[in-house]
Amino acid sequence: MILSNRQKKYSLIIVFLLAAGVSGAWAIYGAEIKDSGVKHLRVVFTEDPSSHAIVSWTSFSRTQENILYFDTVSRDAELSRYNFEQKEVRSGKITMTSMDKSEGVPEGFYNHAEINKLEAGKKYYFVVKSGDSVSKEHYFITGSRNSTSSKFLWGGDSRLGGEKPRYAGRTPHTDRQNMNKRMRILFESNPDIIALFHGADYGSTANWRHLYWWFEDHQLTTTKDNRILPLVISKGNHDEAIGFLENFWLGDISSENVNSYYYTTLLGEDAVIITLNTETIIGGKQKEWLIDELEKYRHSKRWVLVNYHRPAYPATKDFYDFTFARVRQTWTPIFDKYLVDLALESDGHVLKRTVPILEGKENKDGIVYIGEGGLGVPQRKVDPTLWFIQPPGMGGSTNHVHLISLTTEELKLQAIDENGKVVDEYSRQPRKL
Repeated sequence: MILSNRQKKYSLIIVFLLAAGVSGAWAIYGAEIKDSGVKHLRVVFTEDPSSHAIVSWTSFSRTQENILYFDTVSRDAELSRYNFEQKEVRSGKITMTSMDKSEGVPEGFYNHAEINKLEAGKKYYFVVKSGDSVSKEHYFITGSRNSTSSKFLWGGDSRLGGEKPRYAGRTPHTDRQNMNKRMRILFESNPDIIALFHGADYGSTANWRHLYWWFEDHQLTTTKDNRILPLVISKGNHDEAIGFLENFWLGDISSENVNSYYYTTLLGEDAVIITLNTETIIGGKQKEWLIDELEKYRHSKRWVLVNYHRPAYPATKDFYDFTFARVRQTWTPIFDKYLVDLALESDGHVLKRTVPILEGKENKDGIVYIGEGGLGVPQRKVDPTLWFIQPPGMGGSTNHVHLISLTTEELKLQAIDENGKVVDEYSRQPRKL
């Protein structure tokens, strides 16, 4: 086709505008993508938040030296003034697929510094150093060892959603960002919150193009004075890629469970939360381990909670699907036997609280199951005909996070949406065992 001079002129203008639009779109995110040095600082708690933590971060070049500097008083990022350092850092290159590279996320390196023998209920100020790059000073607070009360955030499912995995670098995940900002507000107004227990499915996949942006958005939970909200990690069906193992390392937890992502977290004197893994064999060793943990803690702790991804009582997905039926068949009889106090479930992308359930039926002495994931994922509709979400249970569709408090007198929870509205409440007294 032969173009006139006028057509050529307009064609060049269109090409220029399109190119400018594309470069402008990338410029929105390019400032973050081009950033170098160290970022994505996070703290992970596992079994004993009163004495043990893992500080993790991302660096963007291969370095021979990766160090965590820390102290119980602020040192204003002056490295020579910190009394403690951890040079034994687990580091490596983050696996990247061809799609990760085509989407433009930078090559990254994971770094994990495990620290033990911390003091309970103490502020720990820290900076990290990779090569010549040094982070700003942040801090976290360890858990209490002797307290009879605990408070924490719980929620799951912070991926973009949709039939095909979308990419937060192209479509900013504003719902997740809004929920993270809400968690920061809750964290600042409730400074006794120990951690965020995450119900899994962090990104659309655990590949770097998705985890990179999850880590970017997670920084929004950090308070204005640089206090980091620690994470307690569980694993979901969208967390299967190698990037999950690389970036969410649990350190030296009990024996062979280090890569199995099931473990028990102690909260003061009176409470434990047992994190389970629905993405592996839920019978066998994990079932035996669960029984052992409940034998150990049910009669010595006032509050025993369980946290896992796939629900036993799904409020929107097929109740009879094997994915969920196997949880009911394998774990709920054990929950019933030991009368756990609350079950935390994710995956469904709804808000639910069941009636108390015992042996598959409503029973005032039974177990309440809450969920099902609202940390930014698009919400689905609950099935309003399901018997287990009828009053006094409930079901709805709104992004949410749960604020859960445990005291000697009661367990109290609030489901809070991104605007700060309390959309569900529940409380109960301790069991008389």
